[in-house]
Amino acid sequence: MPKLPRKNPRAMALKVLIRWETKKPLLDEVLSEVLEKSVLPDPRDQGLVSELINGVVRHLAFIDYVLSRVSKKPLEKMDPEVRNALRLGAYQLLFTRIPVQAAVAETVKIVKKRRGQWIVNFVNAVLRELARRKNEIELPPREMDPVAYLAVKYSYPRWLVERWLKLFGEEEAEALLKAGNERPTLVVRANTLRVTREQLLLYLKAEIPEAKPTRFSPDGIELKGFQGRITTLKPFKFGWLQVQDEASQLVSYLLSPMPGERILDACAGVGGKTTHIAQLVRNTGRIYAMDVLSWRLERLKENAKRLGVTNIEVITGDATRAIETLGGSFFDRILIDAPCTGTGVIRRHPDIKWARTPDDLVSIPEKQLSLLESLAPLLKKGGVMVYATCSLEPEENEEVIKNFLAKHQDFIIEKAQDVLPKEARSLTTEEGFMRTYPHRHGLDGFFAARLRKRRISR
Repeated sequence: MPKLPRKNPRAMALKVLIRWETKKPLLDEVLSEVLEKSVLPDPRDQGLVSELINGVVRHLAFIDYVLSRVSKKPLEKMDPEVRNALRLGAYQLLFTRIPVQAAVAETVKIVKKRRGQWIVNFVNAVLRELARRKNEIELPPREMDPVAYLAVKYSYPRWLVERWLKLFGEEEAEALLKAGNERPTLVVRANTLRVTREQLLLYLKAEIPEAKPTRFSPDGIELKGFQGRITTLKPFKFGWLQVQDEASQLVSYLLSPMPGERILDACAGVGGKTTHIAQLVRNTGRIYAMDVLSWRLERLKENAKRLGVTNIEVITGDATRAIETLGGSFFDRILIDAPCTGTGVIRRHPDIKWARTPDDLVSIPEKQLSLLESLAPLLKKGGVMVYATCSLEPEENEEVIKNFLAKHQDFIIEKAQDVLPKEARSLTTEEGFMRTYPHRHGLDGFFAARLRKRRISR
């Protein structure tokens, strides 16, 4: 296959979409890789690439439905290049302010450089027909099949729509589906090792006038209206802030680490929560950051250095075998930010919708329970273990905790409302768990449980 031109943002977006559809990589990772290697000096072009790719993936089912109404040839019978070129053009026509002529002409241009004239004519005809008829196309009748209606309108797989209708009811399920398609405001955490939130906010307002404190986290700032890349901001380079959603910040508060303690972050990733824990304990004690992927830990080390965090030790390894790597019960606190389906962060990662299947809700909880059981022996008696996911699904949350406690009567649930900052105590359930939702709270969807290991075994 000939190489696509690298300086054309639409051509680059097409390249990423083809790769995503055919090879199923994580969209964020492939997009970051392509942008880093691209020759797009204009930030507006880089922004257009991200906008087009995420937009197509976010609204994929709706785009495909509409295209199926104006194309005589079924999308599934097209090759990936033609199919995704049509999706790119359709997204521009349906969801952006790009003029019709420009949206059609620019899409045709990237096809023209690579395909025969009949393909060019086909793409041009389909997009022009869509532009002409886009306001006439009707969705599946809601009264006959509400699942099909919602799945097409909000672009979700049918199985997930059915599931959420049962869990939440029709009105709330629709609000959740809608919220998952809204682009969240960028949230950062003030690095209080170097600056107070008030000082950082004052500095940021000069460049981002709409910046404001978060409602629930004492360390968060919403960068409302910010359109650029966070790495270009001076406070980022100074190590005054870290990108981290408000719900994620609250997990560290639920752990409530104390200065001087020995703490394990068992699924540390790139270190958002790890570095937050470090600032909460004022760079004292020792934090062991563990992850199975070494490249994530390299990013964690870079973040820690930028933020001035000095009390972290990184360990590459599988947390389910941590007892072999780390030894006996000597951690005061353990954080398990468990791998999950990620249904609570679809608004940030729209490809999650298309990557998951119902089978995941059987296999993933098994792995989550295995994590809890493997790490429990590493916790001191009297110690605290926090289990967290960015999933909305009970199988990954309450049911995992229930199954763990049934086998481990030396652990008890401690109520989240007794530990969280007072502004966040409303984000808790009667059982004592922390629960956040995009449609209710404007936060990423998180679940977190705080468990205490009894000092005296029963």
